[in-house]
Amino acid sequence: MQIHLARIARPFWFHFASMLCLLAIPLVPAAAQVTVTLQGGVHAARLDRPERAVVDPIRGLGLEGAKGEATTLGLRAGGWLSNRWGIEGGLAWSRNHSWNGGAPLGTPIEQFETQVIFSSATFRARITRPESRLGLVVGVGPALIFHRGSDTSLLTRNTDLGGLVDLGGSVRVSSRLAATLNMQQYLFSSRFAEAYPGQFLGDPIQPAGSQFRHEFVILAGVAWRTN
Repeated sequence: MQIHLARIARPFWFHFASMLCLLAIPLVPAAAQVTVTLQGGVHAARLDRPERAVVDPIRGLGLEGAKGEATTLGLRAGGWLSNRWGIEGGLAWSRNHSWNGGAPLGTPIEQFETQVIFSSATFRARITRPESRLGLVVGVGPALIFHRGSDTSLLTRNTDLGGLVDLGGSVRVSSRLAATLNMQQYLFSSRFAEAYPGQFLGDPIQPAGSQFRHEFVILAGVAWRTN
């Protein structure tokens, strides 16, 4: 089996810097009162085909990424334009060490990982009253998804454009500090360079080309309001 992968036109950091600039634009009007949230949680990586693999020149795919829960770290910043409406931008970095198959001789299995960086900007609506100790918000907006990790990418591009639906809750601890919980659903499409025959004999062959994806991330965190 031979793998032919397209060259990525622009480096990861070019897209990363561009997205950070886009995220900064909507935060300017709310800069007088910005809330910064540090988060940690889980990304339920449920894609039924690998994104990355160790490709053996003779045998084809060897070690390959698999389904599994990925450790995720997040950072978000936003503010409220009124009592009801607000904006927010941020990043979530997912690292998945799940794998299938066998690695070629000399390949360190423990270092194999699939990484995804979700970057997004959302327009938010506050469902509860501003003065309530318990807060509930919903947000929607565009997202850029960056694919990174070990060895060979099986995608034709390492950056996907998509969207985010975010449901968040918070419990105010003090006038500036709050505990938060966010459930995020990222919607996007990835394009695979080659058909995937499956891990076992008899598995259905998954074609090359675009595949729609919905990735679920749940994050708990601590939010700090600047003033």
